[in-house]
Amino acid sequence: MAGVRLSRRNVLGGLVSTAAAGVALRGTALASPAAGEPRRGDGVLRLGSNENSAGLGPAARAAFLAAIDEANRYPGAVWSALVEALTSRHQVDRSFIHVTPGSGALLSAATLAFTSASRPLITAAPTFEAPARTASRTGATVHAVPVTADGRLDLDAMLAKAAGAGLVYVCNPNNPTGGGVPGTALAAFVDRLKTVAPDARVLVDEAYFEYSDEPGYATAVPLAVADRRVLVTRTFSKVFGMAGLRVGYAIAHPDTLGALQERGPDGTLSNASLAAATAAFTDTAHIAAECARNRAVRQFTRERFEAAGYRVLPSAANFVMVDIKRDAGSFGWECRRQRIAVARPFPPLDTCMRLTIGTQAEMDEAVPAILGLLQAPPPASARLRQGSGAGPAHPPFDWIAGDGC
Repeated sequence: MAGVRLSRRNVLGGLVSTAAAGVALRGTALASPAAGEPRRGDGVLRLGSNENSAGLGPAARAAFLAAIDEANRYPGAVWSALVEALTSRHQVDRSFIHVTPGSGALLSAATLAFTSASRPLITAAPTFEAPARTASRTGATVHAVPVTADGRLDLDAMLAKAAGAGLVYVCNPNNPTGGGVPGTALAAFVDRLKTVAPDARVLVDEAYFEYSDEPGYATAVPLAVADRRVLVTRTFSKVFGMAGLRVGYAIAHPDTLGALQERGPDGTLSNASLAAATAAFTDTAHIAAECARNRAVRQFTRERFEAAGYRVLPSAANFVMVDIKRDAGSFGWECRRQRIAVARPFPPLDTCMRLTIGTQAEMDEAVPAILGLLQAPPPASARLRQGSGAGPAHPPFDWIAGDGC
């Protein structure tokens, strides 16, 4: 392995897939969860990382298992098969597609490529934090623009901060709030940006694209094809149920992709990950069924919280953000003591809790439990200063937040 740069992001796509494949052959890893058994493994309800609790669809599962016979081979034809599926669906030339181990690496690469001390990053507050974290580490200026009262990106306010910007990050639908930007509004924003910051790139993160059912919502892929300043990222971690297999991709002009490749991971993906991604992407019936399932369970969750008197922000993704009227950081630790993992705090929305939409069985258990905790006064140990997000010295169970959460 000499000469290979190892990091969690670069190798996870291969190691996790290989490890999962070995366990699957022993008959324990890929069994479909029973509808009446929401807790499994360590007994934790994992509703904090926007993973798809339903897991792989049948076609992706079969492709993953079949690919184990090629575990001794480097990816070749299976890589091409995924790229061909992507180019066919998006109607772009092959040179406009770049596949990577997860989409998080693409966000970091774009930030490294297009921001600096003299070229700020324009982002929202709150939104997915990876670009801002990368910019801060490298000394780039970050302008974080508060979202609107209903949790949507304030494009006018972002434009007002964009003079001289190097990169504008648009998470659409926005994580963690859930609301989306209509396609016409985004196109107008890109056009107006030309006069304010003509050299700025616009990174549109469409991690939750498939889930959105909001009127007027549309992909930015046509913008990326027509304008080299726009790049779109997608992931297989959400509706496709592949967060542990690490597959993502970008759509952009070849020159823009070249800049990402210079600063992105040098790792590759396993045969099993690529095969599962291709099968999942082309299984349109399963995608539609997953979106319908998520929509129904999301509505169930929304109605229960609203009936109890809590405001829920509009969401077109696989999570909801609930104003729980108390410090979200300390309440998250209360939930974890009950073995329910909810998301970390997202300042400045310090009293809002993001909750991933799991299976119906999971939400049947989690929602009443969370509401029960909310009805009780906070324990003295949990009364932390507003917005601190602090918790006990050691978490009540191991929980790692992954990319895209």
